Amino acid sequence: MLHPRSWLLILLLSLSACSMDDEHMGEGGSRGAVILDEEIQPAPEFTAIDQEGTTFSSQQLKGTPWIASFFFTSCETVCPALNTVVSGLRTEFDGKVKYVSISTDPDNDTPEALRAYAQTYGARAGEWWMVRMPMEEMRKVASDGFGVIDPQEPAMHSTRLIAVNARMEIEGYFDSSDTGDVNELRQWISSQP
Repeated sequence: MLHPRSWLLILLLSLSACSMDDEHMGEGGSRGAVILDEEIQPAPEFTAIDQEGTTFSSQQLKGTPWIASFFFTSCETVCPALNTVVSGLRTEFDGKVKYVSISTDPDNDTPEALRAYAQTYGARAGEWWMVRMPMEEMRKVASDGFGVIDPQEPAMHSTRLIAVNARMEIEGYFDSSDTGDVNELRQWISSQP
């Protein structure tokens, strides 16, 4: 039988897996939505393989607002919560924006694994792509392209939802675990043409 302190250590370690990223934090280090009014930056261009085994290109979203996120299918902590939020937004705003969820575990997240996971959340290619790309490319897309934490290990990914406008510019970062941030993201989605 484990000592009570051992259980506490296990709990703390499990909570640190898939932990929140620290970039794009608000004033004074607090978390919160970050809207890039004057600092709008271009979204990265990338290609990947989606849950149907088809080549996906970020360029096919030009002219459509979209939301990017990072996850991996075997995550049991924040990824299910993050993807539940995305699933709810997709249902609520039916077709207003598109969604791209990028796997941080491309070695294990095969198209078959992505397809099974996508079915859990009602994600269909054409509106919500779950994609994989080589690890080094994914890390570059995350850190250099989207400006979020470099996921050197699958669990070290950002839990932010990244809003990209129809001109392929990043407009904001929203904490998927913060109700206020998700409400701000709803406003952003509502404001899209």
